[in-house]
Amino acid sequence: MNCNMYQGKWVYDNSYPLYNSTDCPFIRKEFDCLKYGRPDHLYLKYRWQPTNCHLPRFNGEYFLKRFKGKKIMFIGDSLSLNIWQSLICMLHAAVPNSRIIKQELNNNTISAVTFQDYKISVMLFHSLYLVDVDEERIGRVLKLNSMRNGDQWKNNDVLVFNTWLWWYRRGLKQQWDYVNDEGRITKDIDRMTAFRTALTTLAKWVDSDVDTNRTKVIFQGISPSHYNGTEWNEPGVRNCFKEMEPFNGSSAYPVGLPEAAYVVKDVISKIKKPVHLLDITALSQLRKDAHPSSYNAFKGMDCTHWCVVGLTDTWNQLLYAALLS
Repeated sequence: MNCNMYQGKWVYDNSYPLYNSTDCPFIRKEFDCLKYGRPDHLYLKYRWQPTNCHLPRFNGEYFLKRFKGKKIMFIGDSLSLNIWQSLICMLHAAVPNSRIIKQELNNNTISAVTFQDYKISVMLFHSLYLVDVDEERIGRVLKLNSMRNGDQWKNNDVLVFNTWLWWYRRGLKQQWDYVNDEGRITKDIDRMTAFRTALTTLAKWVDSDVDTNRTKVIFQGISPSHYNGTEWNEPGVRNCFKEMEPFNGSSAYPVGLPEAAYVVKDVISKIKKPVHLLDITALSQLRKDAHPSSYNAFKGMDCTHWCVVGLTDTWNQLLYAALLS
């Protein structure tokens, strides 16, 4: 691909969305915005149009035939859950009458949807930090240089990694008590440094352990949230509740990319083996309209995740293009 699929603009397209959310039996109540009363539907009607290239329309049946017998695994937090939900809905929409089974495996750390007629498994491995968190005598220890789950990951055919959401969480939401970096145990650490170190552990593991002739490795870029209207020229706005259309300034988002996105690009650029960055950050920043906001089962204000049907379908179209290239 000598064009950049990730540079472009959102265009109105009446043939969208790609499927009907009421037909998909897999959507969780966090993301099912239409079911939980979202009244506006314009957000469903936007197609990503790269500036210099053609983004192929997703063809679920072709995808299933092309990846027949393969195992695809998304590894990460609830934003991995978000993109995984979208992909299984897109595939289900293509072959609604084929035999599909859903299983919880490995002590509920893996959710797997298998399209039996194509022997293709689309899996989700739940991991907040990718690196290990171990219960030890002193408490839960975040081990920045250790990634034991790699042995369960590396034998799949496609790996899509993602982490970021939990690195800055503190207090009750923080999932560790101590951090271990090269044997040094401390109560806390600069979070961006910790994030970079964990990504570097992943990078070293890809270079040492993954056979990239067999396994395609993708890193799912940083997903932006929309809680601060200053970012999209609406100071004083504190969430995405009333947002009904994409940001429409000059093509660039006013605040630029978050620092974490630069860290991801830097670490990935140093991996010797081929790894594709699913570079969704900038195009998703424009979609302040595509979050559940309060249209979810919990009625909480969610401007972090994305409605399914919605933006994550575009992430999967871009994933599809990357896998076919």
